[in-house]
Amino acid sequence: MSELSAPRPLEGVTRVLVVGLGASGVAAADALLDAGVAVTMVDDRDDHPAVADLRARGIEVATGVAPVERLDGHDLVVPSPGVPEHAPVLRAAAERGIPVWSEPELGARRHPRRLLAVTGTNGKTSVTELLAAMLATGGLDARPCGNIGTPFTTAAAAAPGDAVLVAELSSFQLRFVERLRPEVGVLLNLAADHLDWHPTMAAYGEAKARLWHAQQPGDWAVVNAADATTRSLASRFAPAGRAAFDGTGAVVGVGVGVAGPALVAATPAFEGPLVRLDELALAAPHHRANVAAAATAALLAGVDPAAVAEAARRFHPGRHRLELVAERGGVRFVDDSKATNVHAAAAALRSAERIVWIAGGLAKGVDLGALGAHLDAVRAAVLIGTAAEELAEVCAAAGVPARIAASIEDAVTSAAALARPGDTVLLAPACASFDQFSGYAQRGERFAAAVRALPPATATTGGTGASR
Repeated sequence: MSELSAPRPLEGVTRVLVVGLGASGVAAADALLDAGVAVTMVDDRDDHPAVADLRARGIEVATGVAPVERLDGHDLVVPSPGVPEHAPVLRAAAERGIPVWSEPELGARRHPRRLLAVTGTNGKTSVTELLAAMLATGGLDARPCGNIGTPFTTAAAAAPGDAVLVAELSSFQLRFVERLRPEVGVLLNLAADHLDWHPTMAAYGEAKARLWHAQQPGDWAVVNAADATTRSLASRFAPAGRAAFDGTGAVVGVGVGVAGPALVAATPAFEGPLVRLDELALAAPHHRANVAAAATAALLAGVDPAAVAEAARRFHPGRHRLELVAERGGVRFVDDSKATNVHAAAAALRSAERIVWIAGGLAKGVDLGALGAHLDAVRAAVLIGTAAEELAEVCAAAGVPARIAASIEDAVTSAAALARPGDTVLLAPACASFDQFSGYAQRGERFAAAVRALPPATATTGGTGASR
C-alpha cells in the first residue's frame, strides 16, 4: 500500500459532533467510524429518513434538538455546508476552543490524495467537469468530487493512491479548512452571493481564498485575469506560484489566454497555441473562460497539451446552463436555471438581443439592484418567488414592464404571450430555488415541461446550450 493510499489516523480526535444528516454529514460519519472515532450526529429535523440506518451502524443520533445542546464532550465539530459560520453551535465551539473541520478537510486529513480544486461564485461545476475530462483524456485516474456529486471524503477513501481528486468546493466548505492542500487551486470569480451565510462580502472572499491556505512552494494558485478581486485575493493569501486565465484577452505571465483565433498557453511545460476558438462547442465568452481556466490547471498538473485540447473540443456543457429547450413561432425558450445569483444572471442577459426574462426565487441576502444595469436587452419580465416584489422594483427603475406570476408554469404562459418572433424567453432567476423547488434542476425541468405544454405551434426541440 502506497503512502498516499494508506488512511492516516486522526490524532487527538476521539469523539466528534457531526451537524446535519445530509450527504456530506453521512460521508463524514462514515470516515470517522472507519477511523475508530465515536460519532454523534445532530439535526434540527425530527423526521429524517436516515436516522434508523445511522443508529444501526452505531452512530448516536439526536434529532429535533439544537446542535449546541449536544456540544459537550466532543473534541471536534464537522458541520454540513448549510450550517452558517454564525450558527450558535459553531460560535460555541470557537469559544470553547473546539476545532471545526469541513467534510473535505476531514477527507484530506484521513485520505491524502493528489488534489486539484475549483471554487468561485459561478462556473465551478463546468470547470470541474472539464478539468476532470482533461485529466482522464491524458491518462490519469481523475475522480470528480465535492459539490459535483460524490462527497469529498467518500471519493478520497475509494480512490487508489495514484488517483487525482478534482474537487468542486464551496465557500461553506473552504471556510473550515486548515490542511486541505490542492496542488492547483482555481478561483474563477467572485461576486455577491451567499450573504445570508457569510457576514460580509470580504468574509465571503476570504473563505474562498482558504483554497490556498495550505499550499506550498511548487503548488499553483490560478485566478481570473479579468477579475481584480480574485487577483487581489491571490496576492494576499496564496503562498504558491500564481497563474491566470482569460477567455477574452492574452494572459501576461503564466496561464492560458486568447491570441487571435486560438486559446494559447504559457506554462513552464508548454508554450504555444492550444485549441482554436471555433473548435469549442460554444462561442460564448464565459465558455472560453471556463476552457481557459481548466486548461491552465490541467497543464500545470502535467497533462499533455494534446489531451487538454482534445478534451476541450469534445466538452459539451451540462443541463440548465443556457440550455435551448425549444423554438416555437420564432421564439427561443432558454433554460439557465443554474443562474442562481446576480453575476450569473447578468452574464445570461448578455446572451440574446431581445429577451422576455423570467426571474425570481430566494435572494440569499444579496441586493438585486445591481441587475438594473444589465436589462438593456429585456423587453419585459415575468417574476416569481419571494424576490418577485424586489425584482419588480428593479425592473420599474430600469423602465422594464414586469408582472408577477404565481408559479413557473404561469410565468411561462405569460412570457410566451409577451414574446414576439426573434425574442428569447430566458429563465435566468438570479436567485436560489428553495422557496419553490427542491433545487435549480427541478426549477429548470418544470420550466421545460411548461414550455412543451404550451398550445401547439411550430416547435423545434433544442439541445444543450452554454455553461458557465
